[in-house]
Amino acid sequence: MKYFTIKIIGLSLVLFISLGNQGMAQSSITIDASQYISNFAFELSDGTQDSEYSPVYGGGYSLGYSYELDMGVFLNGGLGMRPGGATLVVDNTNYQWDLQYAQIRLGAGYAYDLGRIKPYIAVDGYYGLLLTANQRINNEDFDIIDSESIEKNDVGIYVSPGAKLAVSDAITVYAQYSYLLGLNNVETTTDGQNAKNRASVFTLGLSFSIEPLSK
Repeated sequence: MKYFTIKIIGLSLVLFISLGNQGMAQSSITIDASQYISNFAFELSDGTQDSEYSPVYGGGYSLGYSYELDMGVFLNGGLGMRPGGATLVVDNTNYQWDLQYAQIRLGAGYAYDLGRIKPYIAVDGYYGLLLTANQRINNEDFDIIDSESIEKNDVGIYVSPGAKLAVSDAITVYAQYSYLLGLNNVETTTDGQNAKNRASVFTLGLSFSIEPLSK
């Protein structure tokens, strides 16, 4: 799956370069804000899933660039910030992890044209770099960014259905739901346990056309 993510990002870069000079894409700048409901998918060393983790909530944002092609296919990429983490209660002790990532997303999707409204589905690969990592045990906070217990790199996939609404020739608003599927173990331990990022993401954004669609 990690190699699949790398292939998505690489293929998107190739398509951006090859199509960018052909004059058949409508280019747009995008800006959006998101609500993340983040959690860990934790697998014990014997392969069983630990379902005791609960989600944490946080906001994210991104600035992006999009090509929309004549046949409904679009390519998109972006830079942004996103949270991560989870909570866990063990023997009356409360644990909470609050993570902050800078990330790059690249992918592709398909939009069905219904006039001013375009429902769509997109799949993006992402790479995230951990910027801050805080662990709270009851009411005491610990900065664990420089510890050897947490992985600073994360890769994964977003699957994002949504809809666009053209409010003018140059401005489009969009709303989407995304499911984030992290592929890296966020822990650096080698005892066979795995904790991977998961999130449900609710996004509202604006798209500003910067190049008219070629006729």
